[in-house]
Amino acid sequence: MLQIAIPRLRARGPEWESRGAVLASASAHWLRHTAGLHMTDQQVDLRFVRDNFGHASISTTSAYLHTEDDARHEATQERHRIGWTR
Repeated sequence: MLQIAIPRLRARGPEWESRGAVLASASAHWLRHTAGLHMTDQQVDLRFVRDNFGHASISTTSAYLHTEDDARHEATQERHRIGWTR
């Protein structure tokens, strides 16, 4: 599948090259983790994510729940500036 998608992305033009490069460096683990993150970001019930991924324990699946941490970090970075430059 990736062998088809990567050249198609790159064929769209230079502005798509970086996306093709990211996809070219993707591992199966990265793709799986990304899918889990997207599911939890979309509020899919964690039990369903657990079952879809075949995890025995919900605590394993809970690793995909760092969206709250990400949102808190982003809000802090955007709003807490003391004369810092980007």
